[in-house]
Amino acid sequence: MPRPVARGGDAVSERFVRQERLPQVGAEGQARLAASRVAIVGCGATGSHLAAILGRSGVGSAAGGADGGLLRLIDRDVVELSNLPRQTLFTAADVEAVRPKAEAAADALRAVDPELRVEPAVTDLVADNAQALLGDVDLVLDGTDNFPTRMLVNDLCVRDGTPFVYCGVVGIEGQLLVVRPGGPCLRCYVPELPAPGALPTCDTAGVLGSVVSLVASLAAGEALKILLGSDDVRDGEVLVVDGWRNDVRAVGLPVDPDCACCGRHDTAFLDRPAAATPTALCGRDAVQLPPTGAPVDLDAAAERLAAEGEVTRTRFLVRVDTPDRRVLLFADGRVIVGDTKDASEARSVRARLLGE
Repeated sequence: MPRPVARGGDAVSERFVRQERLPQVGAEGQARLAASRVAIVGCGATGSHLAAILGRSGVGSAAGGADGGLLRLIDRDVVELSNLPRQTLFTAADVEAVRPKAEAAADALRAVDPELRVEPAVTDLVADNAQALLGDVDLVLDGTDNFPTRMLVNDLCVRDGTPFVYCGVVGIEGQLLVVRPGGPCLRCYVPELPAPGALPTCDTAGVLGSVVSLVASLAAGEALKILLGSDDVRDGEVLVVDGWRNDVRAVGLPVDPDCACCGRHDTAFLDRPAAATPTALCGRDAVQLPPTGAPVDLDAAAERLAAEGEVTRTRFLVRVDTPDRRVLLFADGRVIVGDTKDASEARSVRARLLGE
């Protein structure tokens, strides 16, 4: 848990004055938030709301001093037009500029608070980089859209004793679980990866933006309580939110002594190498293909792809809009092929465009 530190100057005091007036926070609590180190995995619907709430609350503010906190935003994708109805930190200009969500979210938060220490990571969180991205933080928040990544985060946080807040929304329902040392973990609740197609997704069931806001706000509230050292954290239960009927239920979740992760200390998801299989992206008609080799020379790729369609080059990626689809090539070698959910088709497109 971050140590309380001296507050910054008058501008910082004025910015957070109403929050500091809360007896649950105060000046000391605000200093704790400033010194906190938090990672948010995924900057989509829930993740962008989480980032906005925590950033505006002063998590990772420069008031934490030279050794203060930070807000690390981890996301693998770019801003799409379909994101804008429910992802609060992005604009149409971000879509036009093909901006990675992590970078666009970081800049949006800096525009709110120029002193905020926000660190974007434009990458896919996998076992190979999880320790580097999550090993130095006080708290991890779930803004992802898939259970393999959640299981990976859960395994690392349970192993290292780092608090983890799981939350997700599909359709009109959301769920929230706080994972802390000694309590139940995500694998007590979901022991194994759900089979493909076993659960509804935002693709199949849609998602209501107001439910996203509600669930993310509840999750951010639990995060703030953890960082402030409050005794009122709601762990040991799953909060189930019906955002259409405005119903919130708490379902007790006991520790499973035979849980593979927190009971038998089996961190199988953390021990797996980076995924070598394609991933269908929730909420998008697209497939992500993992890297096949060394990092990509984006300038050379942009020149080569110019014959295939309209090319947009940024410092993170190359986008090519061919007559029938949009393809993104990232500097780390990942490829996102649009207008398909078929992995074989995505591989064929990559082979045709990139010769792989």
